[in-house]
Amino acid sequence: MKKVQIFVPFIFMLALVLFPKYSYSQENTETNSNQVYSDINLTAGIYDGGFSGALAFSRLHPVAFKKRFYIGYGVRFTSYSGTNGDYITAPADVSEGNLFTPQNEEKLDTLFLPNSQINSLNASIFLMYKVTPKFSVGFNIDAIGFSFGKDQESVFYSHSENIPATTSNASVTNFNVLLTGDYDIGSLNSEFYAQYDVSDKIGLRAGASFVFSEYTTDDKFAFDNDRFRKKSLGLMLGIAYKL
Repeated sequence: MKKVQIFVPFIFMLALVLFPKYSYSQENTETNSNQVYSDINLTAGIYDGGFSGALAFSRLHPVAFKKRFYIGYGVRFTSYSGTNGDYITAPADVSEGNLFTPQNEEKLDTLFLPNSQINSLNASIFLMYKVTPKFSVGFNIDAIGFSFGKDQESVFYSHSENIPATTSNASVTNFNVLLTGDYDIGSLNSEFYAQYDVSDKIGLRAGASFVFSEYTTDDKFAFDNDRFRKKSLGLMLGIAYKL
């Protein structure tokens, strides 16, 4: 079974949770340039044929718009499970797709997985805008990390070449990195949400979750490809605890 050499900045991730904590004051949100927003949040995503749970720590700094716009960093663990999933040809050099160019559907093949389960630990980027002291909107996305999970028996279906359906062992793509669009590698989670603070410590979230999950097969198929990806967009609900 092929494995990707993994390097993840564990020391950096650990340092994220060792920074000193700062108090949050609703009455001084626009004047204190040193104010930092930190939280631990738990979210769940529901997709067509899939489910995810994610636990994240984030630390954000006010940078613009009268200190209402925050940018920060953190770490997130995501566990994704799915059934009867169609994973599509992943590499951008094969799919020919990117942020500005649609995929070439004639070169997209399918890897069918009856069951899939991927666990990911990623360093992430966090953005937030405080609309009011109690209401905010935010966006976050995984940047780099690693994934693990049980190997799965898969079935390859070719739409680009005259190749019969073929079974192959599929393993979780180990290394994750955000490179935008089809250039991404591995399994990555992103969320867009609105949050309402029901108390000084607790905030409730609702929005959308977009999960990339990826497997690598033992065999190479059309276009010498062995990486296959599923993109899952669904409803996200969550809760945040402010530190």
